[in-house]
Amino acid sequence: MPFAVPYCRLLAALLLAATIPAQAANTDPRNAAELLPVDSSFLALEPIDAPIVDGGRVDGVLHVTLVVQAKSEEAAAALAKRMPELRAAALPAAIEFARLRASRFAPVDVTHLAATIAPPVKAVDPAIDKVLIVRVSASER
Repeated sequence: MPFAVPYCRLLAALLLAATIPAQAANTDPRNAAELLPVDSSFLALEPIDAPIVDGGRVDGVLHVTLVVQAKSEEAAAALAKRMPELRAAALPAAIEFARLRASRFAPVDVTHLAATIAPPVKAVDPAIDKVLIVRVSASER
């Protein structure tokens, strides 16, 4: 057992070293200025929650978060005033997809969801370049 004592001391030293907090990255103000600016042609819509209906009862919820990319920053500024219209165009498409193709027990077909949601959202304004799905999930109520 005498050889176990150095290993216990080594283990205690390693555990103590692991509890020391590491220095946070990018705390230097000079490094913060080097970060790339945010592209203002992207607009994030409020998350959409659509009921998943199976057999006449609500079986779950489809959660979708969309980002719209405008063709220019000026167009994005104009689209920011029309966010309720964009959401109103995306909501029926998300509900229809959830009704026909979503299940809380299977992965969400994001390719088909994007093909369902993009056309009505793009129809709101010709300045919309892309409709991006940044988060999607299906869960219980």
